[in-house]
Amino acid sequence: MSRCIALNIISIDVGTTNIKVARVNVLDDSIKIEKQTNVKVPVEKPERKAYEHNPYTLLNLLVKAVRHLANKEIDALAFTTYLFGILYLDKNMKPLSNIVTWLDERPTEILHILKPYAKELYQRTGCPVLHIYGLPKILWFKRYRKEIFNKTKYFLDAKSLLMYTFTKELVSDLSTVSGTYQLLNIRVLKWDDFALNLIGIEENQLPQTVEGTYVATMGREMSRQLGLSEGIPVITGVYDGGSMIYGLTLGKSGLGVVNMGTSAMLRVVTNFPVIDNPNLMRFQTYYLTGKKWVSGGGISNAGVVFEFLYKLFSVKQSKNEFFRSVFGGMEACLRERSKLLFIPILYAERLPFISATMGGTITGLTPETNYLEIFRAAAEGIVFLLKTIDDGLTENEVKYYEITAGGKIAQYPSMQKILANIFNKKIAYCGIPDISHLGNTLITIKSLKTHSSKEIHEIHRKIMSACIKTKPDPVLLKKYVNLYSHFKHILEKLYYVKTE
Repeated sequence: MSRCIALNIISIDVGTTNIKVARVNVLDDSIKIEKQTNVKVPVEKPERKAYEHNPYTLLNLLVKAVRHLANKEIDALAFTTYLFGILYLDKNMKPLSNIVTWLDERPTEILHILKPYAKELYQRTGCPVLHIYGLPKILWFKRYRKEIFNKTKYFLDAKSLLMYTFTKELVSDLSTVSGTYQLLNIRVLKWDDFALNLIGIEENQLPQTVEGTYVATMGREMSRQLGLSEGIPVITGVYDGGSMIYGLTLGKSGLGVVNMGTSAMLRVVTNFPVIDNPNLMRFQTYYLTGKKWVSGGGISNAGVVFEFLYKLFSVKQSKNEFFRSVFGGMEACLRERSKLLFIPILYAERLPFISATMGGTITGLTPETNYLEIFRAAAEGIVFLLKTIDDGLTENEVKYYEITAGGKIAQYPSMQKILANIFNKKIAYCGIPDISHLGNTLITIKSLKTHSSKEIHEIHRKIMSACIKTKPDPVLLKKYVNLYSHFKHILEKLYYVKTE
């Protein structure tokens, strides 16, 4: 690359647990995170089963974090946000509620109302009937919080809230919309009349949909608050998991991505929307960007399971130190024969065929069982839950031959081995922390057209060449085939939702 290209980008990742902000420098064919900060998002639980974010608190924390890093000239700002967050606003754009997140379990109370429409909704939107989506959240508020619902003029997701705050444009990207609301037709990428009619809202109550590469302009007031020049481009971006997927695959079809953080997901990039048998609905399909979709699914119980065990055992060590010790010790005993199984469903699962109220199960406990074995069984159980999604993809001929893994839990070699052998695929672990910043940056340079497609691919190739590769082990492979068979048997007997 003979010409000199230098960009300073602020990458923003608003997650369920943390706001992550980074100042990223792009110099010719290299990408470097110069400085970053993570801020914990406070949770509000006004009643049982509620799990909300105060929008004012979230925005104030975000502005402070960006202002802290924007101490030099910035060329662009890019967003990625969590899925499933719904916020109710009045005609003056004033919030009537907090942001209701995916961990809020109150909408489980009205899922039975949607059951007769489940197959139709799934075929139209790619989203099974689950409490995490916007549709049941809106329906729950319509039934139990009429005073809020009746005053609501706009139903926004986390991305459209941020885009309106920063640019005064009421827009959200198709990726975030498709995975949040259960109201977007996944084939034609427009708001779906059937779904809208079902809950009695209008298209003009929702944000305008745009591609993740859409470029807006930062508003004057926000520029002043951040101490930045006016007219800075704001890249809409995609949802947080989608940003990670784009960072790891550059949107190339046929590649699988596993992210293991607070929750976990397995998704595969495809050239068209793939829908499962509507009687099973084992996976979801969301839009990504650039006429690419992602099929797969997420599970609610991943990192939160290890957090629970850490508290349960009243560990005195710091969390990071303890987890390093546990996952290190786990690696040395993976080959040991064990009948211990952990069905780690502590929180209501987002897998539609799983009962949301059963709770977790451990089988095979003996007086000799120690905490390390329980952690290992939990790790295996988390990946087994992801494997049920893989089963559905395989049956629908969604082919992929390698998994690129990311997320805090996937950093441990023991987890990489568990993934490789349960999925029987090569695992490429990319050690870049907070891969969503990489995805945001790649989407930004594509949006601003500072680099050619060939140059972007070369940047990505250089980054991914540093991945750690783990291949399946014949001994572990055999062990996990047998263990997964027992896991599925218990899952089917105790947890599967009976279908008519």
